[in-house]
Amino acid sequence: MVENGVVVQSDRTCETEEHPQGFIAAPEEVVPGFLFDGEAFAAPLPSPPPVPEAISDRQFFQALAAPPYGIITQAEALAAVKTGEIPAAMIALVDALPQASRFGAEMLLSGATEFKRAHPLTAVFGQAFGWTGLQVDAFWTDAAKL
Repeated sequence: MVENGVVVQSDRTCETEEHPQGFIAAPEEVVPGFLFDGEAFAAPLPSPPPVPEAISDRQFFQALAAPPYGIITQAEALAAVKTGEIPAAMIALVDALPQASRFGAEMLLSGATEFKRAHPLTAVFGQAFGWTGLQVDAFWTDAAKL
């Protein structure tokens, strides 16, 4: 059975040319998840790797300094990892937070050894950079490769 161009169910019990309503004759290798464009079946595209739950402070600051991001300098990335010094672009974001949130954000940026994708400040910083949730996910995935 195909729904919206995707095989959702297969039935190999039909021995006649008549297929139950909604079912289409398909080669043996076709299983749920295969694509169907109305004429031919195709194996599904591989799923993207899951977004890492956390990245290290080194990965975070290195990615911020690396292309295509370039939000901080390489010197700022090194200082952030070595001494916990918060880069200027990040200080500007912290300063834009409500007063009650600033200390926690500064502590996180200067002292965390890892950054969690699900942390509420991750979304706040992503929005401040003008990123969508998918762009934050891409940043996290890119950073995890460093």
